[in-house]
Amino acid sequence: MIDKILNFGEKVYLRIKNTWETERMHRIISNFLVFVFLLSLVLYFFVHHQIIPSKGLFKNFSNPFFSIEVSFTLLLLTEIVSMIFVLPKSVAKSVTKQFELLSLIFLRHGFQEFSNVHSLDWHEMVKPVEHMFVYGASSLFIYFIIGIVYKKQRHIIICRTNQAQRNFVRFKRGISLLLLIAFIIIVLSDFKDLLINSIYVTSFHTFFSILIFSDILVLLITIRYAVDYRTMYRYSAFILATIFIRIALTSQPYYDVIIGTIAALYLLLLVLTYNYFEGDKKPKRV
Repeated sequence: MIDKILNFGEKVYLRIKNTWETERMHRIISNFLVFVFLLSLVLYFFVHHQIIPSKGLFKNFSNPFFSIEVSFTLLLLTEIVSMIFVLPKSVAKSVTKQFELLSLIFLRHGFQEFSNVHSLDWHEMVKPVEHMFVYGASSLFIYFIIGIVYKKQRHIIICRTNQAQRNFVRFKRGISLLLLIAFIIIVLSDFKDLLINSIYVTSFHTFFSILIFSDILVLLITIRYAVDYRTMYRYSAFILATIFIRIALTSQPYYDVIIGTIAALYLLLLVLTYNYFEGDKKPKRV
């Protein structure tokens, strides 16, 4: 029974993944983002000239820089989908991809602060610009750490047989499919709130909470194939890094960048420490 469920889930997962990663889909996504960006600018023009009343859903379009925030938010959503498809390939890559998303989210926060600039008066600009600098610097630092992690990161295949490796991948593909369904539900819920309340609040923190549980599930499944201390510690430490990201997303300004930056350093230290002790096992880069 479980085998049939895994086979069905894998077929659905591969069909969606193969469609998502085609050049045609990339062009569609790019064209859609361009369309949304231009549409946002047109809506600003209409609102600015009072062709459309500045209230309800159109209130945010009174600021021309809101179009940047809209486009960047949609870009982030596409990156989350890509991250979901990374999980079956490598847990290490998946966690690193989550830090990529954190760096992009910090950039988005910077754009949000930019949209709060309504005049060129320095006294009104100082606070948003200060936040922009902090988020931009933190995002750049995390980007730098991620670059080192990708160069240093190694992966040792934990399964002893090809069949065990195959089953492990099938389990992770099934979890990825469930993550994708959860993500779609979250996005639809956010969109419903937008239509009702005229305010769009992304639930990135909710999705990262789900990621924590999915990472724990992968860890528990890993026990089927490996129970050595180093593997368990590495996977558990990855989960802790994910929890740090979740905390950063719900923290106040400055605390969020501090926690996010420390979490990235923690990931780097984990990778370097693991490599030091596992270097004699001819690891395979991921």
